[in-house]
Amino acid sequence: MKQFSVHPVITPKVFAYAFLAAAVFALTSRYPGYVHHDTSEIVMWSQTGWPLGLPKHPPLLPWMFRLVSYVVPLNWFTLSLLTAGNIVLGAWAVWRIARLYLDEDRAAIALMLYGLSPAGTFFALKLNHNAILVSLWPLTILAFLLCLREGDFRRSAMRGAVFGALAAASMLAKYYSGVLLACCVAAALVSAQRNRFFRMPGGYVAVAVFAILVAPHAWWMWAHQGETLAYALQETGRDKYPMLHFLALAPLYLLPPMAGHLAILRWQGGLEATGDLDAGPRWSPELWVFAAGPFLLTAVFIAALHLRGATSWALPDFSVATVLIAAMVPALDMRDMARLKAAAAWLLAIVAACGPVALMAGFAMGDVNATEPRAEIAHAAGRIFNAAAGRPPVIVAGDPQSANSATISIRSRPMMLSYFKLASSPWLAPDALERDGLLVICRPSVKGCWGQAQPVLQGRSGFICLVPMRRRLLWMTGPVLNDEVAVVLPESSSGGTGAVDRRVAEAACKQGSPDAALVKILLR
Repeated sequence: MKQFSVHPVITPKVFAYAFLAAAVFALTSRYPGYVHHDTSEIVMWSQTGWPLGLPKHPPLLPWMFRLVSYVVPLNWFTLSLLTAGNIVLGAWAVWRIARLYLDEDRAAIALMLYGLSPAGTFFALKLNHNAILVSLWPLTILAFLLCLREGDFRRSAMRGAVFGALAAASMLAKYYSGVLLACCVAAALVSAQRNRFFRMPGGYVAVAVFAILVAPHAWWMWAHQGETLAYALQETGRDKYPMLHFLALAPLYLLPPMAGHLAILRWQGGLEATGDLDAGPRWSPELWVFAAGPFLLTAVFIAALHLRGATSWALPDFSVATVLIAAMVPALDMRDMARLKAAAAWLLAIVAACGPVALMAGFAMGDVNATEPRAEIAHAAGRIFNAAAGRPPVIVAGDPQSANSATISIRSRPMMLSYFKLASSPWLAPDALERDGLLVICRPSVKGCWGQAQPVLQGRSGFICLVPMRRRLLWMTGPVLNDEVAVVLPESSSGGTGAVDRRVAEAACKQGSPDAALVKILLR
């Protein structure tokens, strides 16, 4: 006779361990100080105040980063902790969704299978507008399902307000969340609780709260001729058949959870294992809508609008699918669950230990994100500018990776001159270059960087240094990166006319790095 669990399988301690494992992996799997250029761009935007919109994306993530910066400094360490928190919060929401449909043991299995999906774990380590949906989408789905099930008038209104706020947060994080909101409408229409749901105030309160919270950004987008929406809907220029690309690659995120499910079945005695299956989720149409709807709707939109169909869009698409997979696991007794919990604990320990291994493997294989000393060159460039101008740099430009790295690596946190154009950098004043000068960093491997910089450099006083740098990790040494750094002096520093003194420029180059050398003096 089977003995079933009498104590909670998932406790707060489980999520604390998961956070610790994710944080250790995030901190050790990348070279210390490394921040992905997507994330550093968001950090830069967070310094522009509280804008209602931005050129590329809605403003929620910069707002969140700005709030965090009031408490702790934003650097690679705190950003890694935020990344781990985002992953664990999404996992918690998936587990809570599973508890609405499954018994405690199978809900724990759903959480374990979700932890095997790279979409909600390893691929979410790059905290950007795609990765933040790993937590926001499951939280929004959970809030919707709670509102859908609520039969009390007052509690329905309260849960509707929470649902509306989370739906607005998802939309203000990325417009792609419109796919999720469409699935919420579809789920409400096909659910067995639809009659009660439409009689309760929750759904209507959710719509009102959503409209109120999104209205300021909608006004901003209308005032700016929908530039962010145009960016989101830009057509692909890479793949000939983007929909087929998406259909073929996005479902691969489900392979590890499916493999975990098959392993559990085999462990129980083969595919013919018997036991009570949980029929509830398999007959819940709203759960099927959330499990498959976002993926299918995305494929339709990619085909209809010829969007680029990046598989990174699908990071939050299959978060609910593990609930349906766990429902197909036969009942486990107390001994089985104890073994699974022990296996999960070992898996978390292995994940944490894999961080240093991933870093060393990436370095050994020449991964540019591990071997290129972008942060070190940015520090040197900041010192060169400070030595020449007598103050830290305020504006930086260059190839995207170098410039974005400089915005977070240099302590003064300079703003970026995107594409070397003030028109593409609305956060900068029209006279910013004359008043604050400019720091330019170009990698030799990026063709056209100096060609783009010429219109900005022409006629301005400054100089160019060659800054060689290499990175070391234990016994390994990376290749030398010979970046060229241009310093355009503010008018107050250059006196408004003439050229920079060569000896001053040479001394500034050496202050940045002993191996740096003066390449060229820029004439006004």
